[in-house]
Amino acid sequence: MNRNIKLLYGFSFFDQFMIVIALWIPYLMTQGITMRQFMELQAVFAIVILSGEVPSGLLSDLWGRKRTLLLGTTLKAVSFSLLPFWSSYEGFLFYHLTMGIALSMISGGDVALIWDSYLADGGEKSRGAAVLGNAMFASQMGTTTSALLGGAVVLLSYGHLLWANAILSWIPVLLVLAITEPPASYERPKKWAQNLKDVLSTTVVRDATTRLVFLNMVIWGSGALVMFWVNQKYWQETAVPLPWFGVLLAGYNLIDGLAAKCAALGATRYGRRPLLAVVGVLPVVAYFGMAAFFGWAGILFGFVFKIGRGGLGVLFMEALNERIPSAFRATVISLSQLGLRGSFCLLGPLVGYGIDAWGLPSVLSALGILFSIVFVGLLLPMAYREEGKSWTADRPSSISTQSSRS
Repeated sequence: MNRNIKLLYGFSFFDQFMIVIALWIPYLMTQGITMRQFMELQAVFAIVILSGEVPSGLLSDLWGRKRTLLLGTTLKAVSFSLLPFWSSYEGFLFYHLTMGIALSMISGGDVALIWDSYLADGGEKSRGAAVLGNAMFASQMGTTTSALLGGAVVLLSYGHLLWANAILSWIPVLLVLAITEPPASYERPKKWAQNLKDVLSTTVVRDATTRLVFLNMVIWGSGALVMFWVNQKYWQETAVPLPWFGVLLAGYNLIDGLAAKCAALGATRYGRRPLLAVVGVLPVVAYFGMAAFFGWAGILFGFVFKIGRGGLGVLFMEALNERIPSAFRATVISLSQLGLRGSFCLLGPLVGYGIDAWGLPSVLSALGILFSIVFVGLLLPMAYREEGKSWTADRPSSISTQSSRS
């Protein structure tokens, strides 16, 4: 299973190695796609993922992690391979539809596989943050490296960029083929409806702490997703030269990955309670900083946001994985992604319309106020319930009881 973990680190790297993403908006504009149409495509993309998250998570739990992950990565590679042929709104719509289905199949399965492989290799749940941190770091390094490579390849042409991206997209397929599915430590339920009922019961009904972890993952995650696109608009309005887009994206993601790795080490050394409080306030500081210091100083506050995002991502995922039994893990992670995409469908368009109507500084200030409320209302209560370095260190989780009954 140790070989599995190394392969999944490689998967985390190459799954995010999409060299076209750093220049996605500029490329679509060369194809006649307006910002309004771009937002429509993103909405369709989010809705497709939103619709597919739970079915794909259930499929992963019932049919197998590896099979579902292989199906998703193959469809993703096919979508990228067809992308160079599209030049119309309808073509890009088809791309977003197929890519949305692919990503919903991938979502959750890779995390569930690496966690199950870690446990099968004799790892302790309380030390799982290091494995998740390494995977997130590999993911961010993939995004970082791909942004730099994309900025270099586009100097040749967009055609070179698209075809290189298509070829690279098949590497994750090869890595998944080499993975061995961990032996099931649970009996897979035969009825998916009962499985979903058990998942909802254990996640949002029985245990208040698990519910808080889940809600924090969803809301803070949707804020990070919105900021991914807001950053590009921010750079554009502050007159950042186009070649620097890739460099900035690479820098942001490098900091994100390092923060994830450091958060895993910090949680082991100091416990999650103080770390959650310290790291959680950083995105709020970044929102207000980017609004108040519009320009290159604001861009520096974007790095502060990434430190918070990377740290919170690992802490939330570790907390959720520790409290969810293996039989439900991929489904619950997909449910969190479903909630994230649903939140984005609401928050994303509001932010976009707000930027057009009132400008970036006003919208960033509003986001700062919103997430200040989230910090006080959701994150601090979650940190308060933290009882040391492990969520289950001092008392058994009700979910563990549920797992033993499954």
